[in-house]
Amino acid sequence: MNVTDTGPALEKLANCSTTVRLWFLHNDLQLNADKSEVVIIGTAPQLRSAANIREVKVAGSRLQVPPKLKSLGITIDSHLRFDCHAKEVARACKYHTHALRHGGAAAGATGAMAPAKFWLGGPQCIWPLQ
Repeated sequence: MNVTDTGPALEKLANCSTTVRLWFLHNDLQLNADKSEVVIIGTAPQLRSAANIREVKVAGSRLQVPPKLKSLGITIDSHLRFDCHAKEVARACKYHTHALRHGGAAAGATGAMAPAKFWLGGPQCIWPLQ
C-alpha cells in the first residue's frame, strides 16, 4: 500500500473480494458478509495513512474497520502485537479465579468441590482444597 494514497489498495481489495465472492457462487457456496470482519494491518506509516478509513467494501458489502478483532479466540490488532490479547486473557483468568475463590463459599461444600473434580481429572483425583 502506498503510504500517501490508499485508494488503489482499497480498489484492489474490493475487486479481489468480488472475485472470491463470484468463485463461491460458481461453486454453490455463499460468502456471508454479516459474519465477515476486516482489520487493517501494516507498518506505522501505512497505518497513519489509513487512519481515515472507517469502512471497506468487501464482496459488495461495507464492513466497519475496527482497531482490533477477535478470531478463533485470538485478539488481532493492527500492529500484530499480542498485548491486547494478553490483557484479555489475564482479565478472563482473574474473573474465573475470583469466581472459583468466592463462588464455593456461597454454593456450599458440594458446590465448592465441583470445580476441583473437573480440574483435577474426575472423582478419583479429588484433593481437599484448603
